[in-house]
Amino acid sequence: MASPRFTFDRLLVLAASSAGIISAIVVLTLSWPAPTGELIARISDTASVTMCLLVLGMALLIAWRAGGHAPNMAIALSMTFIYGSIVVNLLADRLQVAPVTRQFMQLLLFLLASAFYIRASQLFPRKLDAADIASSPTIWGKSPPLKQVATLLLHPAAAWAISATAAAVIAVNTRGNMFIPMCMAITATGLLFFYITLRGADVEARRKVLWFFEAALAAAIITMFAGALDLALGESMTSDARAVMQLIFKIATGLTIVVCLATAVFYAGAMSSALIVRKTLVFGATVGLLLFLSAVVEIYVAHSLIHALHVSDRFASAVLGAIFGLAFHPLKHRIEHFMKRFAPKDKAEVDPAAAVNPGAEYGRLPG
Repeated sequence: MASPRFTFDRLLVLAASSAGIISAIVVLTLSWPAPTGELIARISDTASVTMCLLVLGMALLIAWRAGGHAPNMAIALSMTFIYGSIVVNLLADRLQVAPVTRQFMQLLLFLLASAFYIRASQLFPRKLDAADIASSPTIWGKSPPLKQVATLLLHPAAAWAISATAAAVIAVNTRGNMFIPMCMAITATGLLFFYITLRGADVEARRKVLWFFEAALAAAIITMFAGALDLALGESMTSDARAVMQLIFKIATGLTIVVCLATAVFYAGAMSSALIVRKTLVFGATVGLLLFLSAVVEIYVAHSLIHALHVSDRFASAVLGAIFGLAFHPLKHRIEHFMKRFAPKDKAEVDPAAAVNPGAEYGRLPG
């Protein structure tokens, strides 16, 4: 039987991720049609919301299928509050929430998301302890001062202290230019513990943590590259060019994160429900991609189609809807085929015991 703590965590993820998904749909509804002069910004927001929808859907499935396992719930909590905070911020912008209330919500969600992320990096796929730090072949296990620091950071209070400090720095900075640096500091802290697990002696743990490490690392690298490019180009870029560049990097970051997380959770065997929810994931990814593509095509094509063929806007929308409806199955097939390339060979065939009892393949009982 699952402990009360696991039950609470599971209910929290189920409630928060469901609320985030509903909020994301509301944001998409309020974002279109885009006001004059805000087209690129709305496309950028749509890309962010689509990414959040997919990640929140993954978190919901993790809590639903594997909610009694502490490492799984740590990851699910992290994913829910990181990407839920993005949705809440966009929803507050659409609803024109008062600045003071909006800032309070942003700081609170930043604090929770940061602390849950750091704890997830320490708990997944198994809880790190002082012995893991001491035996690590990395510099964090070989240098006594660094070993002491890393061991001290394993305490749960350290994650909350780091997150609270970062939130306080953001709050007192009136120019608003400390958010990205604080996010990078939090990301680096999580990467530290993911890396220690990745370099550890536990082969199973290394396999499970790999794609989460890749997701965090790729997001950090793309963010740093985008920031460096923006600083290098400086005032030589027009505002439109800068907006397009930011959109490209945002889409690249979103796709990288979604692919890495989906591969870890559903294809690399990081969670016990990997093969069971595979088709659900592909369905969700296809729907999310089609929603984004249909929004973009609706903007650029519908207007031209109406004037070129002299048809009503309803007819044009119906034609585009039919096209995307027919494209669903082929696109779903292509996404499924693409993600199968990441499936490990030893997971090609489903163990009957694992299908009936998720988690049996890792030698543990459910709950």
